[in-house]
Amino acid sequence: MDKNIQIPGLYIIRYQTAPVVPAPYSNFQTIKLQLVSEDDLSVDFSIKYTDREDLEEDEILDEGFTTDDDFTWKGAVPSNWITEFVKIYTSSKIIRQREEKEFEDFVEIEIEENDKRVTVYPVDKERWVYFLQEFMQAILETSGRELPFELTYLDYDAEPKSELALKASFATKLFTMSENGGAPKQLEWGFLQKVMDTVYRAEFVYDNAAESKPVKKGKYLYIGDQLWYQLGVAVVETTAKSKDLQMIESLFSKLIG
Repeated sequence: MDKNIQIPGLYIIRYQTAPVVPAPYSNFQTIKLQLVSEDDLSVDFSIKYTDREDLEEDEILDEGFTTDDDFTWKGAVPSNWITEFVKIYTSSKIIRQREEKEFEDFVEIEIEENDKRVTVYPVDKERWVYFLQEFMQAILETSGRELPFELTYLDYDAEPKSELALKASFATKLFTMSENGGAPKQLEWGFLQKVMDTVYRAEFVYDNAAESKPVKKGKYLYIGDQLWYQLGVAVVETTAKSKDLQMIESLFSKLIG
């Protein structure tokens, strides 16, 4: 199979969560990538959440969703995503026979081959799922439906006090850090996943969060939802034996200074 990317060309990616993924999380996505030129990428994106018919509204809301999460959008996205697509497509093992497993997400790619539309399937599904998660965030950000990622860490126990502000744009794949209001420094994009895995490993107690920026001693997180979470009060361990807070403090202490 010829894995050279055709420009101009149309590639259609279809993704569905694994059959074991329950509502309200289960969904089906379609991304049509129209590669107009080497620096012009247009997408036609849709996501539809499935199997919600038997859920009560409160059950959906309690999981952080709404009753109207389906979304469609057409438009141009930054051209760096052409590079990202080319990178994963050309390095991926592709097969022609569909494999659908109960515990695996489903990914298929429709391409043009010998003047016909054919469907192929990547073997490294986990890698594609991660790519699609980031690409969806880039689309949601570009469309204005979601804001870029931001996180602030305050250490008011330290002398002097310190404040780290992290910002990440999925649209441009740019990750920066600013310390105590200083000039932003660029961080490795791959480090963002470590930050998110570490921070969101802990449990956030919204009822214990503050609406205004803290002034008292303590360590705090701001995650872009207009609330401030104090470690040990509004950010707590997930289990009696976990060390989530220690890992968060260690992560940010290495970034300070």
